[in-house]
Amino acid sequence: EIIMLLLTGLICGAVCGAACVFFAWLSGLCDGVFHRHERSLFLLPFTGIIVVLLYDVWRKEDDLTMNALFRHMRSGSRLSIWIAPLVAASTCLAYLTGGSVGRVGSALQIGGGLAVFLGEKLSFLRKLSPPPALLLACGIAAGFSGVLHSPVAGAVFGVEVLILRGRELIYIIPTLITAFATWGISVAFHVKYVDFHQDFASVIFQNGADALTFVKILIAAFGAVFAGRLYCLFRRLTSKGFQLIGNRYLAVIAGSVMVIALTQILGHTNCNGIGFTYVGMTLDGNSAMLAFLWKLMLTSFTLGCGIRGGEIAPVIFIGATGGFSLGTLIGLDPSLAAAIGIVGALSSVTNCTAAIWIYGLEAICCNGEMALCFAIAVCTAHVFSGTGGLYSEQHAEMQILKPRVFDAKNQYML
Repeated sequence: EIIMLLLTGLICGAVCGAACVFFAWLSGLCDGVFHRHERSLFLLPFTGIIVVLLYDVWRKEDDLTMNALFRHMRSGSRLSIWIAPLVAASTCLAYLTGGSVGRVGSALQIGGGLAVFLGEKLSFLRKLSPPPALLLACGIAAGFSGVLHSPVAGAVFGVEVLILRGRELIYIIPTLITAFATWGISVAFHVKYVDFHQDFASVIFQNGADALTFVKILIAAFGAVFAGRLYCLFRRLTSKGFQLIGNRYLAVIAGSVMVIALTQILGHTNCNGIGFTYVGMTLDGNSAMLAFLWKLMLTSFTLGCGIRGGEIAPVIFIGATGGFSLGTLIGLDPSLAAAIGIVGALSSVTNCTAAIWIYGLEAICCNGEMALCFAIAVCTAHVFSGTGGLYSEQHAEMQILKPRVFDAKNQYML
């Protein structure tokens, strides 16, 4: 079994990791092209039509989503081999024309889809008989590490987001191998990443911390959870709204026109695409107070109408800008509030605590004070975010792990 775990981690790291790193490089390149040629935003309706057509031609829409990975793990349902190339192509097309999407979620699908494909098609992997949950965990770890450059957080995320527990926790060994292999590939090929340490490290806790500061941190954590839940709610409402149109091609055209109109009203394209550069601008005090709402609407309209992409990067943007605005209002260091916003919002939408806590330390700031702040954020998200989130197929399992706080029949706390 140990040999199976080690080989699975190495193989997934080499194949899925390389694919996710390449996707990270290509999507970053496409995003840069758009910001140098911003008039390509007006081509977004054509991009939407192409994406919907691609998904119509190859597979059913529901077979090419993150939820399909959860269904495959639980029931062994068939997973389309087109999930990786179609997700990569549609996300890059969205970036080229200014769609407000993320790439982490896309990388999770690419890594997970390729890992499952390896398990199904390669004879030596079949002999090892790695379970679907192990393959998915390794693929997801590759996607997280390949895009966010956080190998330890990626390894834990691969196990935690799939709600693995008990004996399956041993899967942390191959996910660590996969995540660090992916990280090594990105370093070897000098793939550029946004380094949040440069934005946060020099400003957090400049004046020390006291009891009042931690009260404000708790308020910021509540605000982050609210922002994450608000995004999930608005995202579902917009999807249902576009479904009422009845025709997917008309829906994607309508949504693209709305994205173009909102961008024109806003007057700049900082909220389009990945948006991580704008997070740095936020910490320099150049952010609008309602930037998080603009990003929330742009992303919801882009993804709700049928254009494909990830959602974790937009949540990072929303958490950072929303936290910055809330910190300004309550008298908390805005940069500290932005860091709390990122971690709290991410934890609330992914239903992950340990992985996102580690991500905060790896990607934002690593010291004892920030470890406590991030712990407050993820614990607040765990208690108050409920069982909802980005992935509907995750909810059924979450209902088991997060029962109601009060059982009216037995009159005691669960």
